[in-house]
Amino acid sequence: MSPKRSSGTATAAADTPPAAPPFGPFGPLAASLIEEGPPLCVTDAGGRQLHANAAYERIAAALATNADDTAARPSWPMQGPSRGTDAAAPDDGTGDGTGEVCAITIDGRIEYYRIRRRALLGGAGEGPFFATVYLPVSGSHGASNALAMAIERLEDITRLVSDWVWETDQNLVLTFVSPRVNGALGFHPVELTGRRLTQLPVRPSVILNGLATAEGRRPFRDINVEIPDRQGDPRQFLLSGLPVYCDTTGRFLGYRGTANDVTELRWREAALLRAKEAAETANRSKGEFLANMSHELRTPLNAIIGFSEVMGNEILGPLGSEQYKGYCNDITDSARHLLILINDILDSAKIDAGQMTLSEETVEPVDLVQSVARLMAPRAARAGIILAVDAPATLPRLRADGTKLRQILINLVSNAVKFTLQGGRVDLSAKVAEGGAFLFEVGDTGIGIAAKDIPRAMAPFGQVDSRISRRFEGTGLGLPLAKSLTELHGGTFDLTSQPDVGTRVTIRLPGELILRD
Repeated sequence: MSPKRSSGTATAAADTPPAAPPFGPFGPLAASLIEEGPPLCVTDAGGRQLHANAAYERIAAALATNADDTAARPSWPMQGPSRGTDAAAPDDGTGDGTGEVCAITIDGRIEYYRIRRRALLGGAGEGPFFATVYLPVSGSHGASNALAMAIERLEDITRLVSDWVWETDQNLVLTFVSPRVNGALGFHPVELTGRRLTQLPVRPSVILNGLATAEGRRPFRDINVEIPDRQGDPRQFLLSGLPVYCDTTGRFLGYRGTANDVTELRWREAALLRAKEAAETANRSKGEFLANMSHELRTPLNAIIGFSEVMGNEILGPLGSEQYKGYCNDITDSARHLLILINDILDSAKIDAGQMTLSEETVEPVDLVQSVARLMAPRAARAGIILAVDAPATLPRLRADGTKLRQILINLVSNAVKFTLQGGRVDLSAKVAEGGAFLFEVGDTGIGIAAKDIPRAMAPFGQVDSRISRRFEGTGLGLPLAKSLTELHGGTFDLTSQPDVGTRVTIRLPGELILRD
């Protein structure tokens, strides 16, 4: 009986008689089953390959490249115990040996096979022959590897994240607590395992207690709870969790979630809040002080202005020297300038202290604009600037505080004149917008403000040019005070500007202030 060999397999030496095929009396049937089965190789006692099916031929080349893996090679009898087994493979031709799982790289892909070896006898007593079968286990082994990697990844995450991780059963009893809890509370995870999640907070949590009911089984995030540490000191945590259900039965299994320690964050927030409240209290005290000083500051200044005007006009008789008259005029101008600055400071302080109120009256916008123009015309003329007015006589009347509106326009026109160079132009206009709002606009062709500097210009006491030698005097209260007085009327303040082009300010008052005749 001549042995059957696959094409390309090793041949016996010329002086060695061929071995009988290892298929016994069921040769054709056995051969058919073997050809259609998993990779199989049959060798004789000397290790010569007698038969290999097509599946084995597919992995033969890959087996050759795994020369360092003795478990993967088809050798018999086995030398010592196979890896993954406790006993040596039988070498008497009657036993069965099961080897470990081997990895074979085929076309760049790793495939896993469990190696089984078995001794065979020919039908006429020939042999023994030895069969090595490679049973594919790629799916289960790959899944096991993926599961192991997922578990390792989860363990790394629970060690590295700042939160501590927890799991409960369906009764909210903790079944797992990550080691991070030791750094947060000083407890070993075992000390918390077995306690109910609802027992951890210092005070009962309505949300946590509701998780035990079927209606309350829903995800939750950032529940604020206080949990005492080992020393009994309460610490602040944000608890988040998800309900867990069985994939096959849909049965509720419990919760898993995280606990984020925000104790230090809460301390910092409380400290910032206390500092903010202290600053606001100090600011209110300052504002109230300045608001209450209104009479004390304005009264002596008005006296200085009044007496200096009497002396400058020589109402009670000549001063005796023309130079004295000049001094009196200087005193009057300086006192008036100082009064304007003090008025702005006191008004700003009143607004900050919430003490500024409106005295509403019927206001004629045309008369208002014309009075402001008459007041500012001499200053514009001295600076060589054109002051143009556009206020149609048909403008409707307003229900507003005329004094405050006049103060707004004076501040805006004064600023425009101050920051416009000789030969420039300042426009003051009033009109009713298409949407029904009432608009006052002040535009100029002055030096303008860069976009990045506008927030500073709108801040109280803000100066775009803050150098000691700045070109233009002032407290920096004109724009913010005008804005505050506008908002006190329920209006909006809009400033647009471009360096070396000019600035335009639009005061938009709500249509409700317009009186309908």
